[in-house]
Amino acid sequence: MTAAILDRAEFLSPVDDQADLCVTALGRQLTAYVAGAGSVEEFESWFAGRARPDRRVAGRLSAAAEVISVFEAANRTTLAAAWLREMDPSGYVPARVLRLSEGDPTTAKALIETAIAWVQEADLS
Repeated sequence: MTAAILDRAEFLSPVDDQADLCVTALGRQLTAYVAGAGSVEEFESWFAGRARPDRRVAGRLSAAAEVISVFEAANRTTLAAAWLREMDPSGYVPARVLRLSEGDPTTAKALIETAIAWVQEADLS
């Protein structure tokens, strides 16, 4: 019975949930961009049928979902997309850093820590 349930197309994996969260909070274009897709259509094709994106894409979406959760915890979800597009004082754009990453934990941790610092500073303003 469990195998039959898992084989159904409606079964969502964590990467599906993370993609849905990202699309809701960031929009389709920015989500496709940070995931590494060349277009929204390419991004959506990764979730068609039984196919799932590779581990790098899953890692990027997971990191983006964690960044969104930082903004959610501070009740500033609407600022997550703007923060990802913003250039920091060092010249880095978080969305580009995430897109060019391998979806690795080190990059994710650095982005999450930077987002936390930004939210905390914004709370002090």
